[in-house]
Amino acid sequence: MGEPPRQDWPLPDFLAWEERQAERYELLDGRPVMMTGGTQAHALIAANLIASLRPLLRGGPCRPGGSDLRVPMPGTGNSRYPDVTIDCGPFDRTSHDATEPAVVFEVLSKSTRWYDQTTKLRDYDSVPSIRQYVCVSQDEPRVSVWTRGAEGRLLPRDDVTAGAVALEIAGHAVTLPLTDIYEGTGLLEAQTMPLTPPA
Repeated sequence: MGEPPRQDWPLPDFLAWEERQAERYELLDGRPVMMTGGTQAHALIAANLIASLRPLLRGGPCRPGGSDLRVPMPGTGNSRYPDVTIDCGPFDRTSHDATEPAVVFEVLSKSTRWYDQTTKLRDYDSVPSIRQYVCVSQDEPRVSVWTRGAEGRLLPRDDVTAGAVALEIAGHAVTLPLTDIYEGTGLLEAQTMPLTPPA
């Protein structure tokens, strides 16, 4: 297990400690926080994202990764495990870290929505290689996209509730239909059901 988690760890010391742990931890403001599990909807949406992205990225420099792929953030001193990451750097089969994270996805819940769109946004904004930050609701068909602007900050761009999400990955436009993102969740079907039963 190693030494007990400290409350003031610098990022390099924390990363070296976490490599030896059986559990996964994020580093938030110098404090290690153990990762916990999510709902079935959370897991299914994350799996749908990876399944949809893999064929779109095949043959190019980028690849999707799940929540086991770590993104250290030297700019804020934190370390996070996004639900899905598109990594466009060289592949290193032994590394726990994304080499060059280009797009990160977080699947939101009612309890994490505010945190993911404020504190996590700040952390992802501090990583220059991250060109887009995508928040996917698990309670309704809604995907919010932040894109890095000319001034170098991640800015809100799209709030998608129908159709497809447009992403820019390694200079190429990629679209993710909401039907693929929410497949199997029942959310899109609920959206189209009549409000009252037919007479």
